[in-house]
Amino acid sequence: MALEISATPNLITPVLDRKMKDNMARKSGYKQVHGDLYKRRTHWKRFCDFISSSRALNVVGKAHFESKQYVEAALLRKDHQAEQSGLDLTSTGHEDKVWNSNGVQNRLMREDRIRYGENFYIDDKKNSGRNVWAKRFSNLSHLLHGVTEMFAAPTGMTYNVMRNTLAGKPDEKGTQNKIMMFGFLGFIGVGTTELLNVIRGATADFASLLGQSVVGLLVAFPAVSSTLGLLGFASGVVSQTLVQKEKVGEEQQKYIVGGLSKNLQKLLSQLKSIKGNPELIHIMAKAMQGKYHLIPKIRGKDSLDPNGVPVILNNVLNAINLDSDDVTNLKAMKNALGEYLQVEKPPKEGATLWSRYKYAKAVTNKERHYVALISVVDHMEVENLRADELQDARRYTEEKTAVRLHDLILKTLAAPATLIDRLANTTIAPTLRKWASENYRKQKMADIGKAQRASKNCFKGEYMAKNIHQYRPVTRALIKIAEGMRLINMNIILASNANLSRIFNNAALLIHNTFGTSPASRSMCNSLGRFFGGAVLAIIFGTFIPAAADATGSPATVSTNGKLPVDFTMTNIGILMFLLSAPTLMVQGLAHLAARVEGWEGNIAKSLPPGADHFKFSR
Repeated sequence: MALEISATPNLITPVLDRKMKDNMARKSGYKQVHGDLYKRRTHWKRFCDFISSSRALNVVGKAHFESKQYVEAALLRKDHQAEQSGLDLTSTGHEDKVWNSNGVQNRLMREDRIRYGENFYIDDKKNSGRNVWAKRFSNLSHLLHGVTEMFAAPTGMTYNVMRNTLAGKPDEKGTQNKIMMFGFLGFIGVGTTELLNVIRGATADFASLLGQSVVGLLVAFPAVSSTLGLLGFASGVVSQTLVQKEKVGEEQQKYIVGGLSKNLQKLLSQLKSIKGNPELIHIMAKAMQGKYHLIPKIRGKDSLDPNGVPVILNNVLNAINLDSDDVTNLKAMKNALGEYLQVEKPPKEGATLWSRYKYAKAVTNKERHYVALISVVDHMEVENLRADELQDARRYTEEKTAVRLHDLILKTLAAPATLIDRLANTTIAPTLRKWASENYRKQKMADIGKAQRASKNCFKGEYMAKNIHQYRPVTRALIKIAEGMRLINMNIILASNANLSRIFNNAALLIHNTFGTSPASRSMCNSLGRFFGGAVLAIIFGTFIPAAADATGSPATVSTNGKLPVDFTMTNIGILMFLLSAPTLMVQGLAHLAARVEGWEGNIAKSLPPGADHFKFSR
């Protein structure tokens, strides 16, 4: 029997609808002003997004969402073939033609799907021994990925753990975070150097291993990160080698079809908003093409109409009828997408290797078009990734363990504080327990965004950074400078390894998608990126820094008395970040002062600047 696409009652809430519209606008280069009004994003906002996108969460998120989207595309294609075959398909016949087909099975067996999909390859699902081991090696690769992240940015991780342990994960844009950057980063920078000196003095063998230079420490972390990245890639290769086709159970089928139904229903809600409006159709077409449009996801005369709108978007728009009910429209969309995804298969007899390659390549390209379409409404900006299985070891340490330690410390201090409360008639213990509450932290974050509390929040750093339009020119400029220096500090200086890895990661994706016949695995490409990025950084630290020191006459070694020469402190990431955090905090303080001098304008509702490029969603 064919796939049963169903509509979920009350799925499209106002909050979900707004997130999908915001994501579509963001992907096309716009941002919300108020209501359904959107304006083009400024260069400042694009700069902030670009340098922040090197974080590992983006890689995990893309791998998670794309893994299920490629399965959905294959399922739509094979189901349409089964329907058009004219055969009387029983339940078993449909499974053979669709679920057990090479097209669906190949997408189910992708490494991203094994790692970030629902727990299918586990013992209680009666999988084969090979697939159980494939899942284990994939989990090992994910564990190595997390440890790789730890060694890729030890300074940043140390800082985040200390900050979250002390303050319970404060807002990164807030003044409190900038104060802690100034207070901690210098200590971390000096501390790592002095720790190395102590180790050298205590262990001669370790000293000879690292050499007589602090460069040894700088080389050690990216070298380990590179090695772990390679091991993670190798584990992923083993996982892909072991995994094999396997019968998809009824529960697994229901889960996948349920996810497909919800995605089509979310897409339908947005198609209704843009149908008949050429401007909005071009906005969605632009969102499908890619964030920065360097290499469009959909290209070629057969994939775009004369106006540059993807054919797949036109097909689903033409399939829906605004006067029909959701179930009818969902079935029409399923048929339109299934028809679009079809590719003429070369005959088995006499098919050349080149013809089979072109067929597989064409299938993947069509599936990529579906992924570009559905990712407008099924994306990490729409659905937050909070599941524990998606967290790597570094994120778990920073965001879970450190925060739990913060709560434990406060609850422990609350016990003796109870005695003080009784003697001095104070409320220290209840306050400490309140600070140790996750609900309190969530409420505190929510209060920052409440319009009715704006007058109380207007001089808080995180509020100022998120509502720059409410302040006068000098204050706005200072806020941007302070926030820009923080972003550069955390995402360029700190993330030198991540940014280098990002280049190789994208190169691996591009090469695979250009020449390969299957969708590239983002998790595997990320491991390769970490390998090459860490290796290049280790070479830079081990070669160019000593060469520069020799050329300038600055000593690149620890002096005989164990002290670090001042000229060399710039090579220590922690100290360099500390040196930038000082003016960041100073400019932030000036922003607070300017806000009080210039005053708060109180224009909570954002307005459209004169002459700004904008659009409005229709109702």
